Amino acid sequence: MRGRTSFDLIEKMGLVALVDNRISITDMGRRFLDGEIEIGDVMLSYLLKFQYPNPLMKGFKGYNTIPFVNALRLIRYVNEKCTSRNIKSKGISKLEFGIFVLSIVDFAEVESIAERLLAFREQYESLKTDKEKSDFADDYISDYLADFNNPQENIHEYTDNIIRCLRLTKYIYIRGGGYYIDLEPRRMQEINAILCDLSGEAHYYSVESYQAYIGDYYGYMLPFETVESLQKIAEDIVSETKDLRKALRKSAVSVSLATDVKTLKKQIADLRIERLSLQNETLKYTYEADGKIEEAENALKNIMKLGMKPSIALEKWANIALNIIDDARLIKPNSPLGDDNEPTFTAPANVPDIECFYDTFSAICEVTMLTGRDQWFNEGQPVMRHLREFEDAHNDSPNYCLFIAPRLHDDTINTFWFAVKYEYKGKRQKIIPITITQLVELLDVFNFAKSKGIRISHSEMMSFYNACTNIEEVENSTEWRSHIANQFTAFRQKFL
Repeated sequence: MRGRTSFDLIEKMGLVALVDNRISITDMGRRFLDGEIEIGDVMLSYLLKFQYPNPLMKGFKGYNTIPFVNALRLIRYVNEKCTSRNIKSKGISKLEFGIFVLSIVDFAEVESIAERLLAFREQYESLKTDKEKSDFADDYISDYLADFNNPQENIHEYTDNIIRCLRLTKYIYIRGGGYYIDLEPRRMQEINAILCDLSGEAHYYSVESYQAYIGDYYGYMLPFETVESLQKIAEDIVSETKDLRKALRKSAVSVSLATDVKTLKKQIADLRIERLSLQNETLKYTYEADGKIEEAENALKNIMKLGMKPSIALEKWANIALNIIDDARLIKPNSPLGDDNEPTFTAPANVPDIECFYDTFSAICEVTMLTGRDQWFNEGQPVMRHLREFEDAHNDSPNYCLFIAPRLHDDTINTFWFAVKYEYKGKRQKIIPITITQLVELLDVFNFAKSKGIRISHSEMMSFYNACTNIEEVENSTEWRSHIANQFTAFRQKFL
């Protein structure tokens, strides 16, 4: 049953096709396997083609919608109507998304649904207490979605998962403390071109023609992939990177835009990578200058309550913490990022979660929300392998691994202790396993030192890492826990 369910998913996404009881990898599947396109490209291609009714799915009689297109259209309608009425446009809330986006049946009704949404919002926001709001929402859902199966349960079950999928396209971003879903402002040229080209209306396909359509990566040609449109997109990114460079006191870089589609697409991808790198550099100065270190500490303490998947949240806030703590040359998260520098998913399995580069050493950071024995099973060997590959690639300086989890399982500690004490594939490694609470302690030390005018350097962090991994006199992995805790105490006392 699980195998059939897993196959259904990759078939519906157009990565494989089942023809005459034979499974074949599609054009899009091969491009993905070959690394030509990423998961976000796959998700965008899939969502722009996925429709109800759907030849690969039963039911949905009376539907006429491309859900993703109509979700974008509904959010744009809501924002436009707010602006025209002198109301602040802010996208739509998660509750509104669950009620109104997930229930779109017909593309022709989207504008009228936007009016209903705004009427719901006005009444909901006029209520004084949380109980009044909750009761009103429950009654509204029961009435408005009376024809749907288990609407109360399905709204809560599906909303977060669907939003995570939409985020992978990079056309959606989250605002308002994780509560509102809006259109990504840096992609409005692309979004508007798509909404001009697609009405959100479904089309008739046979099973065979639909499989061919969704499996062909270029089955739907993006309407903004013209020289004129791509140059305008590139110009906007260049302008933003120019402002970021100025804020970071970096010299301006001249960019000559290409005049053909293929080169422009590559140029835009490179420019977006540069922008993300510059945005990441600003994190340190933003959190220091604005006195927001406590915000990072509180986020780490409440990682389960941040309105995003905890594993994604931990990668985000570990990245911010590492940027704050010392004078790194570059902290490079490997999770896919939206244009707003927010992670859309966790880092791929074949690379470290975060890579860190300093003047005198390099490091990786691996994070997990696992706390049981599956922590050892899923993280033990992969973390050591990632570190060894990183060591091989950056063998001109010492290399370390900071491993962060809510709690450290005994088997995980014992595995890393062996690699640090003796060897992994013939050589010792330098792995420092810590808890989220201990990462908060490091931030607290930095914040205290900063208040005293003391600057913690990467050299001092390197000394701390060395102290944690200097275990010649440590008899076993249980004592190693205490040894690391003692190094935290000693590090804090240096700056008291």
